[in-house]
Amino acid sequence: MVKLKWLVLFAFLACFAGCGPDTIFVRPGLDTPAQHVSNGYQLLDRGKVNDACREFIRARDLDPRFIQAYIGLGIALGHKGEFGAAMRTMEQARMMADSDAEMEVVQKGYKQLEALRPIEN
Repeated sequence: MVKLKWLVLFAFLACFAGCGPDTIFVRPGLDTPAQHVSNGYQLLDRGKVNDACREFIRARDLDPRFIQAYIGLGIALGHKGEFGAAMRTMEQARMMADSDAEMEVVQKGYKQLEALRPIEN
């Protein structure tokens, strides 16, 4: 009888030990600057500019030297019509570029940003 009581108590506790909020497991491979930049461009394609800005800022926060984050943020700011802030952000990317390949990526970003400017009469 004593064994039965312990068995019931154990079963009861085991049942409630499994109940509760689910644990959220963060996948470290998804919290990378490159992944956030990719997410940002996908959000821009869907017209979610503020969400895209948030992704580019997260990428920049994870790696302050990640040039693609600055380029993406500059383009996103251009989509918002904030061309002064966009140009300052692109300038930061240009100043950090250490190689011809990085400078080429920055120049492509400038071209994308310029394409967003309204045509002045």
